[in-house]
Formats: sequence, C-alpha cells, structure tokens
Amino acid sequence: MKVFPGFVPSLFVSLFLLSCSHHQKPIQLSDLSPEQMDDLNRQALSIASDRLGQMVTQAKANSKDSVTYLATDLFLKANMSLMEGDYATAAVLFKHATDLVPEDDFLQKKYAISLIRVGDLETSREVLETLWKKSKDDKVGLILAGVYTGIDKETQARVVYEQLLKINPKNEDACIFLGKSYALEKETKKALALLNKCAAGDKTNPIYDYYVGKIHVEAGKIPEAITSFKKAAAKPGSHGQSVNALGIIFEDKEKFEEASNIYRAHLKVQPSDSTILGRIVQVLFLREKYDEVVSYTERLSDLEPENLNLKVKLGILYTDAKRYGEAISVFKDLLVAAPQSDKILYYMGAIHQEMNQLQESIEYFNQIPSTSGLYTDSSVQMANMLSTLAQNEFTDTKAEGTATKSFLSFINKKIETTPEMRTEFSVVKAGFYEGTGQYKSAMETMMVVQDEKNFSIQHKYYLANLYEKEKKFEESTALIMGIIEKEPKNAHAWNFLGYSLLVRGEQMDAAFKYINTAMEISPDDGYIRDSLGWYYFKKGDMKKALTELELALKKVPNDLEILKHLAIIHVELKDYSKARTFLQSAMKQARYQSDREEIQSSIEAIEAERLPASKDLD
Repeated sequence: MKVFPGFVPSLFVSLFLLSCSHHQKPIQLSDLSPEQMDDLNRQALSIASDRLGQMVTQAKANSKDSVTYLATDLFLKANMSLMEGDYATAAVLFKHATDLVPEDDFLQKKYAISLIRVGDLETSREVLETLWKKSKDDKVGLILAGVYTGIDKETQARVVYEQLLKINPKNEDACIFLGKSYALEKETKKALALLNKCAAGDKTNPIYDYYVGKIHVEAGKIPEAITSFKKAAAKPGSHGQSVNALGIIFEDKEKFEEASNIYRAHLKVQPSDSTILGRIVQVLFLREKYDEVVSYTERLSDLEPENLNLKVKLGILYTDAKRYGEAISVFKDLLVAAPQSDKILYYMGAIHQEMNQLQESIEYFNQIPSTSGLYTDSSVQMANMLSTLAQNEFTDTKAEGTATKSFLSFINKKIETTPEMRTEFSVVKAGFYEGTGQYKSAMETMMVVQDEKNFSIQHKYYLANLYEKEKKFEESTALIMGIIEKEPKNAHAWNFLGYSLLVRGEQMDAAFKYINTAMEISPDDGYIRDSLGWYYFKKGDMKKALTELELALKKVPNDLEILKHLAIIHVELKDYSKARTFLQSAMKQARYQSDREEIQSSIEAIEAERLPASKDLD
C-alpha cells in the first residue's frame, strides 16, 4: 500500500515547473509575479488532488485498515495546514479524507470550516446542511446560519437560529444573532422581545441587556439605552462592554465626571480591563487630571507593554508630575525601540533641561535631525542653554572661555545658515551679551537684523531698551516714535517713552503725559501701573507710589522690576523687613548675574541699615 508521504504546495509547484521546463533552463520561483505564483499553486493543488484521488481509490480497494491509515494521515496533515493558515491545502486534504470516511461528522465539520476559510461558502453550505439534518449539533447550526448570512440567505439563517433556540432556549449565540438579524431588518420590536425573553431565562447573563441597549442607541433612544447598559453593568462581574458603551454615552454628552465614575466603579471589580483603562486614561488626560491618571496609565502600560504611544503618554505624565527619574526611565526604554524618534529625543532633552542638567539636555536635542519639525525649536533650546553655560563661565572667569567659544560658534553658525530664524538666534546672542554686561555688543547684534521681515515690535522694544542702556536716547526715542506713528493707540510704546524719561530723570511733566496716555489706552495694564507708581516715587509721593505698585504687582505677579521698585519704596518708608522680602522674591526672578549681584548688594545694604535696631527680629 502507498502511504501519502506529506503535502507541501511549494514542492508541487517546483515539480510542476521542472516538468514544464523540459530541457530548457528551469524557471526560478523568484522570477514569477504574485499572480503567476497563485496560478501555479492552483495548478499544483489540482495535480495533487488528482493524485490523492487515485490514492483514495486504491485505499478503498485494498482494505479497511488502508482506509483508516490514509484517512488518519490526511486528517493530521489537513489539520496542520489549517493551523498554519494554508486553508487551500487543508480543504483539498479534508475533501479526500471525507471521501474515505463520509460518516465521520467531525471530519465533515472540519472540511466545511476549511471551505469557509477559502471562501467556498456554497460547497460549505451543502456539507453543513447535511450535517445539520443529521446531527442537530448546535455548533454546526451556528456555522450553517453564519454561512447562510454570508450568502444573503437571511431567512434560512433565522430558521436555523429559531431551531437552535427550540433545542436549547439558553443558546446565547443563537439568541444574539437572531436578535441582531431582526434589528438589521428594522424589526426592532421583535428583536427587543426576543432579547428580553432570553434575558428573563438567563437572569445573571448581562449580554442580552447589552444588545438591548445597542438597539436603543441605534434607534436614538438614549435614556432607554442607559437603563439597559446600567442593568447589564450591575450584574455579577460588571460587564465591560456595557460599561464602555455607557461611558461613551456620557462622554458624548460631555458629562466627563459621570463617565469617569462609571469607569472607576468597574475597575474596582475588573482592575485589568484594558478597554476601560484606556477610556479612563483618555478622559482624565483630556481633563488634565494628571495626578489621578498616572496610576491608571501605569496599570494599562503593564497590560500593553508593546503600546509605545501609551508609554509616551506615561512619560509625559511623569514629567508633568516632576517625577523626572521615572520619566527618563520610560523614555530610555522607548529609545531602545525607536532610537531615531525625534519626539522622544525632544522629551529627553526637555526633561534634562527642566532638571538643569544642561549638558545632557544639549546632547539629546543635538540628535534631532534637521528634517524634523522639532529641529528649529530644539536648536533654539540648545542656543539658550549654551548661552547660560557661557554666561556662568563668563561670570566666574570674567573672560571668554571654552563654553563662551562653543556658544558663539554655535549661534553664529545658526545665524548664518538659518535665515528664517536669524532674528530669533540674534536675540539669544544679544541676550548673552546683555547678561554679561556687554550692552554695546548686544545692541550691535540686534541692529544687524533690524531690517529682517520678522523683526517684530517686541524686537524693536528690546533694541530700544539696549539703546537706553548705552545712553543712545535719540535712537531709542526714534525707534519707539516709529511704532507710535504706525500705531497711535499702542499703549506700551507710550509707556516706554514715559518710563525712559523717568529713568533719566528728565522732563517729568512729559513723562507723566506719556504714561497717562498709555493708562487711558490700557488702564488695566500692570506694567503701565508700575510706571505710574515710579513717577509718583520720583515726585516724592510715597503713598500714591505704593498704591500703584501694589496694583501693578497684582496685575503682573513676580515681575522683576515691580518687585525691585516695591523694595525701594519700602526702604524709603523704613519698612526694611518688607523691602527684604520683595528683594528676595526679585532674586528668584533674576535671569542675569548682573541683576542678581545688584539685588544681593541691595539686600546687604538693607541688612546694614536695619541691623542695629532689629537684632531681636533676626
């Protein structure tokens, strides 16, 4: 007796090609298109099926043992093909196995399933109809009803589902599929009646109430849907699908707290429900409830370790909560999976920048490619950090060292190679010079780019301020007057003119006129209030000065100049304790070392003034 040795389609294709080549050079599989390969596979399967048919005929002619042996061998190989996803081969093998033992219901069912997998629903229907009449097996019935639906024979499908429910009224699948069939045909009352009947016969099963709720949603009956979903969710185990559907309804109504409460209650019973975890994370994240969302995100990340987007979200949450070590750990793991990710590199740079680990931050920002949308911003961040390092070095050594040279080399290259960002990089460069007391260099840096298209009003104010520091008052005034000519209602420009005169101690009446004009335009502006307060200080009216400056601080909390002005007034009022408090607050806002040194000198002067009379307060 010949035993079927195995069935490998690619082998049959190869043999087929060799048989077609005769004495010519054999055709290579790699030379064929997908369509040609499909055609050859079909031909190979046809040849194989013919050979198997011959083997089946021979086995039947030999003995019962031959039939059993070959049928077993065909079944094992067919089942293996089915598991490997080779459905076409499985169908051929099952077909010949059923020819050997047509009375084997299990084999017939496997054959029908393989036919469904290759899309031959009609042949599968024939096999299943015979099986169903013979066995009335519920699994066969469900498969047959599904096939009927697939070939648009919905009426026959319903008949099978009804027969299944008569055999077993608690057949969940039959009830659900029949109910869905009624609903699709707009027989809503019939669908609801069936599902409610099934629910009454299986009181602890939430699935029927869930589908009742879905039908109500489709019909636009949201209150009824909510009732059904709540009923399902309240049953033992807390039905996740119903909780999800219920939460989405409340989210759509923008009742986010109600949705969150529903999700929280479910997660107490089902803490590892990834779908509901995903929903509550999304809701809490959008509502910026970062403290609460972290624990849910951690749990979801443990359940979905391959979800990189979720890990990114977790890293952001850690960063927002200032849990920088955990954020860095998450982003480092992400960099292993996506080492070239510009977003992750940016997050790492930003975290180290927040931690004042500037060198590490620069290293990460520097890895972001020029093709990235984050490249420009990362370059600006690097420029600012290099400037900080250079300023610190300059403050310590009073000379241009390695950090200063690195910064100037970097910033000059950026100014030269990125014309669209030339102004912004020039601002950073000017800021370095200003922070190290090199006001002339700062002024000249900004003058070079003042004709650039993106040289804004704010840039003009900055240049005017640098002119003031270099006592180039005519240039400063001309620049600000140019703004006023174009924008007569520009309150800040009028305020700048007035405050400039106050600082110089010149034309006090003109200064008040300019500041008052600014106040009429923008009476709630804290900076203008500060100028007015400083005018009254210069005039010696401490009461009015204090009133205006306190209003200014309310409008612009923690502004360096306002805090310094308040400190000076309290020194004049001999309230040294308050003066020191304001100076300490100003110290926290100081960007430049020159400002910090000035504030520290003022604090020391206050201490020297008040110490003899205030020992008991220290």
